[in-house]
Amino acid sequence: MELGRPNLLWIMTDQQQSRAIGCLDASYKTPNLDALAACSIRFDKHITTCAQCTPSRATWMTGRFPHQVGVNQLGHALSADQPTVAKELLKAGYETAYFGKWHLHTPLDEHGFTVTDGPVGDDLDYGGGNAEDERAYSHIDAVTTAKAMNYLRRIDGNKPFFAVVSWNSPHPGDGPFELIGRFANEYPLESMPVPASFTSDDLSKKPAHQLARATIGESALDERTVRVDAQKYRTMIQLMDWHLGRILELLEQRGLRENTVILFTSDHGDLQGAHRLRLKGVVPYKELYEVPLLLHIPGRSDNSGVVHRLTSSAAVPGTLLDIAGVKIPSSFEGGSLLPLIDSAESMSVQENDFVFFEHYRAYWGFHPFRGIQTPAWKYIYYYHDNWEEMYHLAEDPDEVRNQADDPRWAQIKAQLRRLVDDWWEETGALSVEPIKVQLKGYFEHLV
Repeated sequence: MELGRPNLLWIMTDQQQSRAIGCLDASYKTPNLDALAACSIRFDKHITTCAQCTPSRATWMTGRFPHQVGVNQLGHALSADQPTVAKELLKAGYETAYFGKWHLHTPLDEHGFTVTDGPVGDDLDYGGGNAEDERAYSHIDAVTTAKAMNYLRRIDGNKPFFAVVSWNSPHPGDGPFELIGRFANEYPLESMPVPASFTSDDLSKKPAHQLARATIGESALDERTVRVDAQKYRTMIQLMDWHLGRILELLEQRGLRENTVILFTSDHGDLQGAHRLRLKGVVPYKELYEVPLLLHIPGRSDNSGVVHRLTSSAAVPGTLLDIAGVKIPSSFEGGSLLPLIDSAESMSVQENDFVFFEHYRAYWGFHPFRGIQTPAWKYIYYYHDNWEEMYHLAEDPDEVRNQADDPRWAQIKAQLRRLVDDWWEETGALSVEPIKVQLKGYFEHLV
């Protein structure tokens, strides 16, 4: 099927682990996401550039790493001077719309989005979420979904659309996570999983702030707390999946599915008790950095497939431009993933692949790092603390045994350190001055 100029629908969640999909892990119930995965290319090792909302989303808009655009942490704003995916699509004749969580602190319309709000119409349905509490993410996501559906109902087909639907779930709100009562009985507490690294990792050979964090605040965990979090997390994801089903059904009803590319992903993951830690922070573990990525291209990915190559979230916006036939700006460092789905050999692991990632600061404190991942290894350098972590992923996929001080791997560590240090310097290190904004409450001390 020749798409011509397809519609582009980008659906993003917040804090969803890579394998938090029913077809990959039966402890989740996501029938609509499973159905989408069945007619999509799934990227099995998709790595976010940063496991924090604002920096990760800056990458999504620009195709660049957080430090390249001066968005290193919460409280840093994305400059309106940056080229963005929406600006490029707008110039190419697309109508550009954004609904839901933004978190980049400068106005959406300064980044190329022309439709940024709208009525909910008759589509507002909480689906078992918290209708009474306007602060609850289930409430906010229901409103986002209704606005997006009302927009899709009004599409007249005169020009292609690029629409973003950005949900908060399964990110925790004021409390750790929200229990969606409609789905709670489907996740008995006693059947909820506890990650193996919760007991196998004593953090004794890890950077000191990890063990300190595991004993205080929300990370002072026991197994019951981990199971409660797992239950709530799954109900939030199932509610998100229910909203996804409503949007997919509407696309079918309007005859839009056959010419609409759908990209589904998340900004970062969640620890869920792995390594005796909770939520997210300045740690490099797979639970935070591996995120889902599904790409449905009508007529092209209908037979599905799995790309096992390492891929970076920096390639997401360029991929959408590539699909639309729009030239990718040279500043979009991540390029496009489209060539990977056109080559059978690209589906398999390539030993020479590597991706970079970074983190700067969070409420756990100031422990900035830069890192690199290959199919066999992950190396992290905390450049302020002068700490290192290194994991032999082929033998230790749960990242329990820090091999940074093992002399057997000294040569490999030196190679990885050189690669990540060279990349850091070549991409400007911290030379871009951030635009700082004042955040309310919890994160005020970060700016």
